[in-house]
Amino acid sequence: MVLVLAAACGGRPEPASARFDAGAEFVKVTAAHAQYVTARDRMERARASAPGVAPPAAAREAEAAYEVAYTHDQLVLATFLNQALNLAPDRPETRQALAMYAGAAAANARHLQERGGDARQALEPLTAAARAYRTLGIPIPADLAAALALAGRPPAPASTPAAAAPAPRPARHRHRR
Repeated sequence: MVLVLAAACGGRPEPASARFDAGAEFVKVTAAHAQYVTARDRMERARASAPGVAPPAAAREAEAAYEVAYTHDQLVLATFLNQALNLAPDRPETRQALAMYAGAAAANARHLQERGGDARQALEPLTAAARAYRTLGIPIPADLAAALALAGRPPAPASTPAAAAPAPRPARHRHRR
């Protein structure tokens, strides 16, 4: 009887929802986001100290640190959101992480535009953030919608059964002569 119980309990993995602790995972998100915000602020201060001239070494270093912090922040946020949107969509941590993800993606799109880069590089995280808002059925924030437009792609309308269906195509009539 003991062997049957051990075999029955030991062979099955825990359900994913039991392993995901939104509160504990959100701590990692806030730590990565704080590093990003610090790096962004440092870069903005360095750029403001030398407007219109070639950036000094300190500004280039600040920009490189920003790029690393932004990439790490987006990775941590995306990892969290991939689980949270499925397993804990109603948790406040999920909404806060989504707002962080969207805000950072929008700020990065502005950063790319300001330095003359191609804002379309920022399109993937912007689109992913908009998709997550639509999945939750909540409005896309104005700064995210503006960043999407800046990157060359307007946000899709909020999810509705009608919006989910493909748009009807106009009939093409062939005239016989």
